[in-house]
Amino acid sequence: MSNLFRTTCIALVAVLWLVGSAAAQDELPTSSPPMALPSPAVRATQSYAAPLGDYVIGPGDVVDIKVYKQPDLTGKFRVGENGTIDMLFIGRQQLAGLTEDEAAEVLRQALRKYLRQPEVNVSVVEFNSRAITVIGAVRSPGRLPLRRAMRLLDVIALSGGLVEDSSRFVNIIRYVSPPAGQSPTTGDDVSPDVDIISVNIDEIIAGNTQNNILLQSGDIVSVPRADVVYLAGNVRRPGPLTTRNPITVTQAIAMANGLADGAKRNDIRLYRTVPGKLEREEIKISLASIQSGKQKDLFLQANDVLYVPHSEAGVIRSNLARNLPLVVVGTLVPLLTTGLIR
Repeated sequence: MSNLFRTTCIALVAVLWLVGSAAAQDELPTSSPPMALPSPAVRATQSYAAPLGDYVIGPGDVVDIKVYKQPDLTGKFRVGENGTIDMLFIGRQQLAGLTEDEAAEVLRQALRKYLRQPEVNVSVVEFNSRAITVIGAVRSPGRLPLRRAMRLLDVIALSGGLVEDSSRFVNIIRYVSPPAGQSPTTGDDVSPDVDIISVNIDEIIAGNTQNNILLQSGDIVSVPRADVVYLAGNVRRPGPLTTRNPITVTQAIAMANGLADGAKRNDIRLYRTVPGKLEREEIKISLASIQSGKQKDLFLQANDVLYVPHSEAGVIRSNLARNLPLVVVGTLVPLLTTGLIR
């Protein structure tokens, strides 16, 4: 009896242990699948789409002021050059340099002298004090109000995007204010205080969001047309070549489907426009020297002309090499046929 009781107890404990283990396993949190990282293009979009900060009111802006149950105090007001507006009862109020919420609080405090617990709302309806200019190869160039903090891709998107023959490099022209206490200097011998920032759009789309620059009021975004270089002479596809990104001599020849038969590959001429001169500069190029490292593979500039001369001896050699099997067969077959007949 005691053995049976002992066996029953052991079996019961074992069953309880198995049930508890199964319940514990059911309560264990399951591991969630790893989150998929967004593509570089999506990351670039996420980095610039969200507005940063509130708009700061400035001279020339038009604000819509609403005072609850006070129609005489409600209306649209243009901020003067001194940054103020004039309202009934409270007179001149400084709004420039404030956000919409800050301006509403300033007016609310001023109206408390005449109204009990005034409710004031301020919103900007015309953004005239802060703007940027977009010029060049975009679909809708012009002046854009800087309503919120915007980055380079924001502005290009608001301008309708790039046109087909636009360059991949965008220039941001930014005027730099002189240091405090120093008046701006003028004169022919003094360069203006301007920064020119060149940005590669392809790098931003590929995920390098550091180049997606935060724009400032007064910035000029210039999108140039793509450079055009010309290939002439003994290449398989001569003519103009549009280059959105800088290319070298060898890359240009490759884009023209390579050299044609009889090309003087070591006597190529590059003709380049020199500012202030009517005649073009002539640069001699040898592909053999480029391949051996003795000569740099030059980057082409806008309006460069790359000319590959023609070699008669090269054409003869090429034609001979191409037609040699036909010549041999055409010569041997009659001889062999004559020998067999005899």
